[in-house]
Formats: sequence, structure tokens, C-alpha cells
Amino acid sequence: MSGDARGRRGDAWLIETTVIGLIGLLLAVGTVNDVVRQVHVNRRLVVDLATWRAYSARDYRNLTIEQDVKHPDSTREVVCGNTSPGAPKERRQLCLIITGAVVAGRRAVQGGYYLPPLTVVDRRSARYACFGAAKSQELCER
Repeated sequence: MSGDARGRRGDAWLIETTVIGLIGLLLAVGTVNDVVRQVHVNRRLVVDLATWRAYSARDYRNLTIEQDVKHPDSTREVVCGNTSPGAPKERRQLCLIITGAVVAGRRAVQGGYYLPPLTVVDRRSARYACFGAAKSQELCER
């Protein structure tokens, strides 16, 4: 084999190794970015639960959180929980629209609404007594 052929193989190996290294670096950066984003989202959801408890003055643990899946970068969540003791969704529920940054372990409540007992799916037609942003955005039918 001539020296020229070995040189071309060495160049090809160097190029292939560089490309594979760059692809690996890109995947590593993407993974770290996703993990950091998920940690922030998880922290925000824990704060949302604490915000609902503080706002409603109820220390309930069985709350539901609805995230805006259509807009992954959204920081708007709706947190719902019973207004009186009972199994989840068996009692009237208070749903709060929570947005913004975490300040002193809480986030801002922009508005909310109520759902009647035994409401399994949060639909506009079931909501009532809207207040704040929920009222101005006409999220309630009644």
C-alpha cells in the first residue's frame, strides 16, 4: 500500500472522528438542557401546590395540575383541589390560574374558577364563579 493511500485513510479517520465527536457533544448539550429545564418545571410545580394551599388556606395533598402542553415554554398552570375534605373531585373544586416567577416560595394567582362536585374533566361548560384572569378571558360559561 502506498504512503498516499495511508494518508487519505488517516484524513478520513480524522474527519469521521471529528464529526462523531461533534454529534456526541450536540447530544450531550441537548440532554443537559432538557434535564435542567425539567428540574425547573418540577420546582415550579411544587411551588404551585404550595401556592394553592396558601391561597385556599387548605393543606390538601390531592391536587391536580394542568400544564399548557401546546406551549412548552409557558409558565401558566391551573391547579385544582377540593374546597372541603373528601376524595379528589368528590367535592366542589377551586381551580387557580398560576403564572409568573417564583417569589418567596409562591407564584402569582391571576384568577380562577370553581368546578361542581364529581367533575372529572375540566371543561368550560362546567366552570362557574370565574374571577380575575379567568373572568376577563371568559373561561366560564355561567
